[in-house]
Amino acid sequence: MTTPAIPVIGIDVARDEVVVAGGPQASVSNQAAALGAWLRHVPRDALLVCEASGGYEQALVAAAHASGHALHVANPRRVRDFARSLGRLEKTDPLDAAVLRRYGEALQPAPAPPVPPAQTQLRELVDLRLALVEELTRWRNRRAQASALTRAAITRRVRAVERDIAQVDRQLADHLASQRDLEDKVQTLCLVPGISLTTAATVLAYLSELGRLNRRQVAKLAGLAPLNHDSGQWRGQAHIAHGRAPLRRALYCAALVASRWHEHLRAFYQRLRAHGKPFKVALIAVARKLLIILNALLKNHDPLPT
Repeated sequence: MTTPAIPVIGIDVARDEVVVAGGPQASVSNQAAALGAWLRHVPRDALLVCEASGGYEQALVAAAHASGHALHVANPRRVRDFARSLGRLEKTDPLDAAVLRRYGEALQPAPAPPVPPAQTQLRELVDLRLALVEELTRWRNRRAQASALTRAAITRRVRAVERDIAQVDRQLADHLASQRDLEDKVQTLCLVPGISLTTAATVLAYLSELGRLNRRQVAKLAGLAPLNHDSGQWRGQAHIAHGRAPLRRALYCAALVASRWHEHLRAFYQRLRAHGKPFKVALIAVARKLLIILNALLKNHDPLPT
């Protein structure tokens, strides 16, 4: 392996501590103060590489950006595949940190840009709303099969979750109204038939890169790009895969509306169906075109003056 252009430090993140490979310490408490003190001893030109760990990496991300260190948050699936390619089938915290270091040295991934607090709060609200909607669906399904013995209690729970969702919707609207740039983007996206305020907020929460990437890149991030499955003489069907699932689900629901009420997407959908495309295949194609339209809108969008 060639010597990397910059030093790389691999960091395996857990709830209570982070384990380091290539840094000045073997482990550090996963607290803002401890991480800040540790980063003062880390070379400023080093690239820190960790992986997404269910939110436990947030303290490290905030500390790295505050100290001016470059940090890349890797996709855990890609890191695991990289480890297997090295023959590393075991999994321990020190080994994971070493694999992250090798991953950074081999690929030299781009550092993650700092995320504005308003964007983080938007993602938090959207995540909470999605969790509540999933809970509401579970309780409604249970109520449909419940006997008179439990139906009243389940109904009370359904109503409580509905109130929680309404409260989050109000918080979401207030947050967007307080952030001029986000509100402007949401209003622009809502001009497209099929895109509601909730859908626009979900798209911006899970695809902050919208408007800064090309059509192929945004489709791949959303998991709406068909991936070929060909090898030798075998020619398999292309399927969508991976990507950001909550974003893809939101766009699929929006495509259901757009395929009826968006003039151009309705014609596109009907043309696909007339050529024998299955219902869901045609809707995924509409969702992909819808995302490309949204990306173009924000790419050509001029923010309102402050």
